[in-house]
Amino acid sequence: MRKERNASLEEDEETIKPLLWLIITIIILWFTSYVLLTCFIVSWSDRGTFGDSFGAINSLFSGLALAGIIYTIFLQRKELKLQRLELLETRKELSRTAEAQEKSEIALGNQAKSLKLTTQLSALNSLVNAYSEKEKYLNLKNKMAAKNASSNKEKYLNQIEKILEDMGDKI
Repeated sequence: MRKERNASLEEDEETIKPLLWLIITIIILWFTSYVLLTCFIVSWSDRGTFGDSFGAINSLFSGLALAGIIYTIFLQRKELKLQRLELLETRKELSRTAEAQEKSEIALGNQAKSLKLTTQLSALNSLVNAYSEKEKYLNLKNKMAAKNASSNKEKYLNQIEKILEDMGDKI
């Protein structure tokens, strides 16, 4: 971050230097014209006539203003290039973020499927345990009901095996 700020400050200094040189040049030209007028033209009427001939200096200042506008256009052009580069970098970063988000979405979907299977296995395991207990209890009292509980237990064990096989195939 500091390197970026230092680079930015150096760029700002580089863009200000030509402007400062332009202002210094204008001040030197004004001062030189004043010195030349007072040293070489003594009478006021000659100075007035000479002042009327300053249309050339007006053209000079118009030219300097035009140069300033052109300089400003070049600065704006440079800034636009930098903005375009920054926009391209932002687009790349956004596409990488979108890809990461899509991968995250897929992982969350897989996690939800695993959670669903785990819940099913847990429920089936609870049923198997319940029928095992029922089978033990009924073995003592009623053999026919015990066989029914045993068949239900086997049915749920088969479902558990099938789910585990499906999970093994997916992995």
